[in-house]
Amino acid sequence: MKIKPAVITANSSLICFFAASYCLAQSTPSEFAQMSFQELLNQSIYDTEEQQNQTSPWTLNYQYKTAKFEGYLDGTKSLSFDDVLGPPSPGSGKTFPVVPTTITQTAHIFTAGYQLNEQWQGYISVPYIQQKTDHIALKPGYETFTIETDGFGDAVISASYTLNSESWVLSLGVSLPTGSIDEQGDTPRDTGNQQVPYTMQLGSGTYDFPVELSYQNSSEPNLSFNASATIRTGTNDRDYRLGNNYSLSGRYKVDLSSRLQSYAGLTLQYSDSIHGQDDSLLLGDPPTLYPASITNPDLYGGKKINAAFGLLWNITKGYQLNIELGRPIYQNLNGPQPKEEWRSSFYISKLL
Repeated sequence: MKIKPAVITANSSLICFFAASYCLAQSTPSEFAQMSFQELLNQSIYDTEEQQNQTSPWTLNYQYKTAKFEGYLDGTKSLSFDDVLGPPSPGSGKTFPVVPTTITQTAHIFTAGYQLNEQWQGYISVPYIQQKTDHIALKPGYETFTIETDGFGDAVISASYTLNSESWVLSLGVSLPTGSIDEQGDTPRDTGNQQVPYTMQLGSGTYDFPVELSYQNSSEPNLSFNASATIRTGTNDRDYRLGNNYSLSGRYKVDLSSRLQSYAGLTLQYSDSIHGQDDSLLLGDPPTLYPASITNPDLYGGKKINAAFGLLWNITKGYQLNIELGRPIYQNLNGPQPKEEWRSSFYISKLL
């Protein structure tokens, strides 16, 4: 059973750590590092001579992603740091003694693809994740401090099947719990290192199942659409599981030359809150206090609309490049929650 926070007084000496991260409302590094099937499938923008003469069924891919968070939202209402920083407020739970100021997330995603036949393709992806969070706090000695985590995240094995029409592709996968959920850092909660919250853990700790249905119009206008979900199962070793994620997206491409395209797209996203909780993040005996919003699983999830603009470049000798910049144009978060400022990605693939 989830423990509800108890009321504590303004002069309580109990202080805890707060960190946050990116994407799909307030997301974990595991969610941020996931690569969509559409990203894997849509890198080939033209049937070039290099592709037609390709003798190997293998493709190697590398993606670099980064994002920045700054500021807070409660629903759609903007909050300043002063609105969030303060002694735990009885009843409302809207102020906290530790608050992140700037949050940056980075993922290096390495993927190998194999073309089984004209209809089936298989992939395996492994991310390396880095996260840095700057904080302000009320506790002496921790007025400003930084927490960083890094390491390999959850590996994903997936397959895509082209349906009877070349425009439709169904993709299924399984995300393996290879990323750590036991990361620690020096927080105001106690002396020495302690468990850091959900947003700085590198994996989900559960077996998860991404699924996606994509459509691409090969004629004019050049439009593509996809619907995707990540379904979480079970409970991890720390007695929680991340929320399910759902999205709908569309993209419009324009030919700039025989090898270069630009595109613009919109993505509608919804994510659940966390189910269960890690009691080691709470305070008290027995632990009953949520001294920071990041330790409350209910303060995760929400709705977002993201806009993105990018370039697809088919380079010679089998290399393909994708550069994308994006930012939310609407966020409605279960807050108070850190809000996303922007995101970017750089993607390159090589036909072997």
